[in-house]
Amino acid sequence: MVFILSLVPVLLATAIFAVAGQKLPARSTAVYLTTALTCAALLAAAGGHLLSAPASTGSVAHLILPLGLPWLGAHFRLDTLAALFLLIINLGGLGASIYGLGYARHESVPDRVLPFFAAFLAAMNMVLLAADAFTFLLSWEFMSLVSWALVMAHHRTEGNSRAGYVYLLIPSFSTLCLLLAFGLLAGGSADYDFATLRS
Repeated sequence: MVFILSLVPVLLATAIFAVAGQKLPARSTAVYLTTALTCAALLAAAGGHLLSAPASTGSVAHLILPLGLPWLGAHFRLDTLAALFLLIINLGGLGASIYGLGYARHESVPDRVLPFFAAFLAAMNMVLLAADAFTFLLSWEFMSLVSWALVMAHHRTEGNSRAGYVYLLIPSFSTLCLLLAFGLLAGGSADYDFATLRS
């Protein structure tokens, strides 16, 4: 769990490098290679979690970090279902990163894609690992905004601007619905972790 969670900042650092290292000649290759290696490591870790889990009950790992709201902290959980979706997402991320190695040679403006690609992979992994409403909503909204930026990467192409506008509206509406649902589930308690909301 700690290993998987420690790979998410690697993806975020890769996104920062994509912005900060604009003058470097092999920046695109470095970004896509780093995301490919990170996705491969996440694939291996999620696969290891699935293989080590007992078939009947599964394996659950919990981690609470002192981040987020002061009284809540950031709760993370890795169970069998999350590990399965980590496999799916990072398999797609690995394939997209390998494709990106060749795509970067033909991309006229790589600055519109590079930082958002790595940040999108990080956000999707965070959504799967979140175990409280605050961390989930923060990760969800970050994923929505970064994916909107990816949709708008080629905003001059016909239809992309409208698609980006629609794409921005739908996740914002879903975030409001999720916020309302979490508020109703929490009721009068001040605890927003999913274990408390389940009970």
